[in-house]
Amino acid sequence: MFHTFQSSVALRSPGSAGDLGEQAKPAARSTGSRRISTSNACVECRRRKIRCDGTQPCGQCRWYQHPEACAYSKPAQRVVPSRNYNDTALPSRTNSPPPGIAEESPGAVPPGKEGQALIESYFERVHLFFPMIDERKFWTTYLYGERSDSPWLALLNMVFALGSLASSTADNEAHYSYFTRSRQHLSLESFGSGNLEVLQALGMMSGYYMHYLNRPNEAHSLMGGTLRMATALGLHREYADPAHHSSGNTLSIMQHGEPDSISPEMRRRIWWSLFCLDSWASTTIGRPSLGRMGASITVNLPGKITNPAHMFAQPNSAQYIEQLKILPLIHASEFCKIGTRIQDRLVEQPLLKFEELAQFDAELVRWHDDLPSILANTEEPCPDFLKRVRLVMKWRLQNIRIVLHRPVLLSTALRRTPFVALSAEEKVAVGKCRLIAAKTIEDMAAECSNDLISGWNACWFAFQASMVPLISLFSDASNSDDIDKWRATVETALSFFARITPYSIAARRSADAVSKLYDAYKIAAEAAETMAQSAHYTNNNDNSFLGVEGLDANGVPQDVTAGLGSMGGGMGTWPDPASMGNLSGFWDDMMWDTNLPDMLETPFGIGDYDFQSAAQDGSAPCWMQGNGEQR
Repeated sequence: MFHTFQSSVALRSPGSAGDLGEQAKPAARSTGSRRISTSNACVECRRRKIRCDGTQPCGQCRWYQHPEACAYSKPAQRVVPSRNYNDTALPSRTNSPPPGIAEESPGAVPPGKEGQALIESYFERVHLFFPMIDERKFWTTYLYGERSDSPWLALLNMVFALGSLASSTADNEAHYSYFTRSRQHLSLESFGSGNLEVLQALGMMSGYYMHYLNRPNEAHSLMGGTLRMATALGLHREYADPAHHSSGNTLSIMQHGEPDSISPEMRRRIWWSLFCLDSWASTTIGRPSLGRMGASITVNLPGKITNPAHMFAQPNSAQYIEQLKILPLIHASEFCKIGTRIQDRLVEQPLLKFEELAQFDAELVRWHDDLPSILANTEEPCPDFLKRVRLVMKWRLQNIRIVLHRPVLLSTALRRTPFVALSAEEKVAVGKCRLIAAKTIEDMAAECSNDLISGWNACWFAFQASMVPLISLFSDASNSDDIDKWRATVETALSFFARITPYSIAARRSADAVSKLYDAYKIAAEAAETMAQSAHYTNNNDNSFLGVEGLDANGVPQDVTAGLGSMGGGMGTWPDPASMGNLSGFWDDMMWDTNLPDMLETPFGIGDYDFQSAAQDGSAPCWMQGNGEQR
C-alpha cells in the first residue's frame, strides 16, 4: 500500500515562503541590512547547491531543521608535482592505455566537479535500486575530504564506477579504472574486517557492477561471501533491545567522526539491498538461493518510520523525497521473496502442477496490484529518479512470469503438439507465456529510455522474451494468424536491439543470436512449404512409383525406408517426452549454471555460428577481454 505523508509544519524552499509570513523565513533581516556572503559554504549548503551565510549553524540548516548537520570542510591543499617528476613521467606514457583507463594510484580521485557529477549520477540513477548508502553521510564525508583509508576509498570508487557507468553510453570505459582502484583496496582480509563500508563496496561490486562486466561466476562467489559477512555483522536480525541501536530515528543523521554509528533503518536497507541483488542475479543465471530466506532471517522490511515528525511529510519536503527513494526497495523486497520461492521450486521440479503454477502467478499479480500508483502506473507523473526504477520493476515482473510458465511451453514444444490439441491447463500456461512475452517486448520498445541503466536491463529481458515467439515459430505452425503475430514480435525485438545498441554492450550480440534463429526459421519454413508442394505434386502425378519393384510410393528404396523405421520416429521430429520421465535430464542441459565460463569465451562449439570472431573482437573494450582468471 502507498502511504501519503503530511506534516503540520509546511516545508517549502526558502525562496517560496513569501506567502507564509515572517515566521516561515530562516531569519529576519532589519531594513537596510545586507546579506552575509562567504566563500566557504557549509557541507549541507554545498550539497544542496544553495547560498550559505557562513554562520554556525547557518540559517539554511536551521530552516531545514538539521542544525546538527551544519559543518565546514577544510580547503584541500593542492599538490603541484615538481618539474623533475613530469620529465620522468612523460616518457613512460608512450605505451600507456587511454587516460580514462590508465593505471593510477589507488588513492587517486577525480577532480572536485567531476567527482561530484559522478556521485550525483549514482544517487540519481543507480542508488534507488539498492539504497544501502546513507546519502547525507556519504556527501558529508566526501566534501570534508579528510579520509583516505581503504574502506572509504573502496566504497567511493565503486560509487564513481557506477556513476560513470550510468552517465554515459556503452562505449564509455572510464568506469573500469574506478573499479580497478576499488579492488586494490579490497582483499581476502576485508571479509573479516567487519567494516560496513567494505560490505557496501563488495555488495555493489558483486551484486551489480560485475554482471555488467559479464563476470557472473566471480560475482556469484563474491556475493556469497558478502552475504555471510552481513550475517556476521548481525544485519539479518531485528534486535528487540533498543540498546543495540544507535538511534530510534529512521532518518537519523550519522554524525561526523562516528563512522561506526548506524541506525536500525540503515541496517534494514543494507540487508534487503543485498537480498534483492542476490535474488536478481540468482534468477538471471539460474543459481540456487542457498538459504537466502528462512526462519533465522528476522530483520524487518525497510521503510519503518519511528519518528512521528516524519509520519506525515509534506509533498516535496526532504522527508517526503527520502520516503520516495526508499519506496522501490520496500516493494522489491516483497517481490524478491516471491521470486526466491519460485526459483527454489523450479530448481526442484521445472514442470509444476497447474494449481501451484496458478498460485505463484496469482501472488505476483497481487503484489503488482498492491503497488502504490506512483510505481504501478508508468503513465503517472513522478520525479525523474523514480521513472527508471519503476520501469525495471515492471520488466522484472513480466520476466519472472515468463520464467514461471516457460517450462510448459518448452514441454509442449518438445511434443510438437498444436495449440488446439493441448489440455485446458496447458493452453492457459502456454497462452500466458506467449502473451506476456509479446507484451514485454512491446512495452520495452515503447518505454525504454535512451540511457545505459535502462538499456542494460531491457536488453536482457527482451532477449529472454524473444525466445518465446521463436520457440513457438519452430514448434507450432498450426495457425497462420499466430505465426504472423510471433514474427511481428521477433521483428519488433530486433528493431529494439538496434535502437538500444549505444546503451547496452549486449544489444548487438543479442540481435545477432535472435536474427540467426529467425533466419533459420524462415529457411525451415520455406523448405517445409517446398516439400509440401512437392508432395502434393507427387500425389497427383500419374507416373508414380507404385508397382515398381524395390521402390516405395516416393521412389525411395524400400530398404532405406525400413532402416529409418528402427529410429522410432521420422527425420527432424522431436524425441518422445515420455521416454524422458519428468524431463529432468533435458532440463539439466538447459540450466545456466552448468560450466558456463566468465567473460566472452565461446564454449560448446558456438564459434561454428560466427560468434567466435565477434567474441575475439580486438576493438572490444579492455575490460571485455578477460579478467586474468584461469578457466
